[in-house]
Amino acid sequence: MRHQSTSIVRVLLLVALALSATAGVAGAAQPATCDAPAKPLASGAVTVQGWVINHRELPVDGTRTAAPLQVTATGSDGTTVTAAVASNGYFMLSLTPDNWNFTMQLPEGWDGIVPIAARAGLAETGCTPLPGSSKAYLIVFKIRRLFDITALKWEELADGAVQPGQGWTITYQPIQDPFAVLRTGKTGANGTTTAALTPGKWYIYEAGQPGWWPVTPPGVWITLDQYAPPGAMDPVVFKNRPAH
Repeated sequence: MRHQSTSIVRVLLLVALALSATAGVAGAAQPATCDAPAKPLASGAVTVQGWVINHRELPVDGTRTAAPLQVTATGSDGTTVTAAVASNGYFMLSLTPDNWNFTMQLPEGWDGIVPIAARAGLAETGCTPLPGSSKAYLIVFKIRRLFDITALKWEELADGAVQPGQGWTITYQPIQDPFAVLRTGKTGANGTTTAALTPGKWYIYEAGQPGWWPVTPPGVWITLDQYAPPGAMDPVVFKNRPAH
């Protein structure tokens, strides 16, 4: 994928943030409706090609997500044209001169970085006039898989009873991943804290507290696959008991 240097680029439709509020609403149920062009557009073929990339700017395999990815173009007269996203993240649409809005329904567990969209929301570029041209137009959707990983803390008391551990610090540390962000959280009254993590390898560990010994290992390694099926994941469990 060489979308940054290709000579066929005529317009980069990643300006959704600068478009109307209607076009930029994350997770909108319906795409923005485009007005007819204010003035006649040059005739000729309109070819749109593009890629879907992840937060690391690598292609997303549109055939491996929970719901197959597809991009839909909607014209000012309501015409829709849809293209499937291939295994290399590529798609292509053959259109006519018009104002077009490009949308992609995100699968469960994915959000939109550009254009912005909520998890499982509708990512859309907003309306852009596309006159006929001998060269192709380029669009890019940048999306991200997120996993809600919960750490569960238990305290085993001297009498053997177990209670949720409140106020323990949990760190979610990415391993050799410059695109990931270190997260920390404190367990609440129910003994849990949750962080949204990107795919990759993570080390999740607790900070010890005076007077407590670990019953379980104080750190756990996990690997998150961006194509894993959506749904709740088992919590990472930590347990301590009094040191005396």
